Amino acid sequence: MIRFSRWRGWGERVTLAVTEYDALRDAERIVRDIVIESEAACNPQRGDAEIHAVNLAQGIPVQVSPRLSVLLRSALWAARMTGGVVDPLSADDSDLDEDSTAPIHPLPTYLDVQLDGETVLTPYGVSLDISETAKADTVDRAAAAVARDLECGVLVRMGETMATAGNCPAGGWQIDLPGGGTVELPAGAAMSTRTAGDSAESLWREVTVIAADAVWADAACATALRRGLGAMRWLEQYGLPARLFDENGHIHTTATWSNPRAA
Repeated sequence: MIRFSRWRGWGERVTLAVTEYDALRDAERIVRDIVIESEAACNPQRGDAEIHAVNLAQGIPVQVSPRLSVLLRSALWAARMTGGVVDPLSADDSDLDEDSTAPIHPLPTYLDVQLDGETVLTPYGVSLDISETAKADTVDRAAAAVARDLECGVLVRMGETMATAGNCPAGGWQIDLPGGGTVELPAGAAMSTRTAGDSAESLWREVTVIAADAVWADAACATALRRGLGAMRWLEQYGLPARLFDENGHIHTTATWSNPRAA
């Protein structure tokens, strides 16, 4: 029997589902604590967030908490895997105004951010905003913690990004898809959906990706939206089950989408 709990956390709708009837209360406590810890580490909208110490350092190494170190590592990994499409650098600091003069020296990129254990060094003039990848990492970590500590099957979802861990319920995790339809999400897999938005110039209106973890699923969605015609080839290159809606409402799927367990 699957039990559910829903609440708002870090500006998102959080959904928790567990396969053991008596595990829900403890599972919710675990997930809430992890969401709170992650938000305190890197939510730039919070004045007391730890990430501000990194952004204010301006070229000076900073010792950070183990949790922020993990979140930064995930963000840098996503940046490398997507060729910088998922960028941990704040857009306000990495983008030039149209009328500004090109700098003599190249602008810093995510490749210039150094992370050694729990010591972070960012170039002068750089600010980090890792909120998107941090939320996905939080989903992964929360699902793994519940499955490990309570020995039950679990699904954790924040917004449109989710991860499962532990044993599947009878019939599997049946997930409703945006725009209609369902997909069975295997245990130990993750799924994310991103939309382009009304004002975005993208061939794709919506992208859903299944991957081994939520960080990769979310990063792949963001990359597919930016890659236009090259999105399908890029997704196929990594063997990712994906469903894409184009601007005319037509559905396109990768070869592995028909068999999501391939994730």
